[in-house]
Amino acid sequence: MTMKILLTGGTGGLGREVVRAAEAAGHTVRIASRRARPHDAPPAREWAQMDVETGAGVPEALESVDAVIHAASDPRRHAVVDVEGTRRLVQAARAAGTAHLVYVSIVGVDQIPFGYYRSKLAAEQIVAAGGVPHSILRATQFHSFVDTMTAGAARVPLILPLPATFRFQSVDTGEAAARFVRAAEDGPRGRLRDFGGPQVLTWGQMAAPWKSACGIRKPTVHLPLPGPLAAAFRAGKNTSDGERGTVHWDDWLTRSYPSGSPSR
Repeated sequence: MTMKILLTGGTGGLGREVVRAAEAAGHTVRIASRRARPHDAPPAREWAQMDVETGAGVPEALESVDAVIHAASDPRRHAVVDVEGTRRLVQAARAAGTAHLVYVSIVGVDQIPFGYYRSKLAAEQIVAAGGVPHSILRATQFHSFVDTMTAGAARVPLILPLPATFRFQSVDTGEAAARFVRAAEDGPRGRLRDFGGPQVLTWGQMAAPWKSACGIRKPTVHLPLPGPLAAAFRAGKNTSDGERGTVHWDDWLTRSYPSGSPSR
């Protein structure tokens, strides 16, 4: 059965992949954004100008949709966007009689002492208690996130400094997007099994093929970090034995850097 899906965060990296996956499955997507509809948006793609921070346009965006995938998030302003924004969206969805809200969360939000993760956990609790039929799906970090973080560390001259013992179970964004669309199709089921990548690797293990793909020759130097946050990532609290994707880190690098990139 095809649906009309309201997607918050539809202009972000995950959101763009969710749009592709949903439209490939035959669904109509209504993108929710604070910005006006761009001139080059496909005619079949609906657009709703709304702001979860203020609530402006939210009731109108929810009109006549079959499901909501709530992917809007802001790690820098998480208390306003992820917590209070989710609260406003859920209240409006309850008033509108929304049949299903899928909340996009992160593996480890209940175990890793990080402010942004605490806000994601608070948002999960708002969704669960909000009176709207819902599904909550946690995913592990995306391959693209690890890539961006590693590239940032690579800006340091002469060495690549990393907390090499941190563990990741990174997942392909497209595979995660398809899983979120499937969650919307399956109907409200509460907390779903986590979704993660096919393998757990340390950051040091991930750095070697990344350097090869990017044409970087400088050595990786382990950066020991103290504190409970670092301990949680060393212990793999951001990994899961739930459902797994199939795109490995090496495969993603080959696809993303087909000819390598200039040495940094």
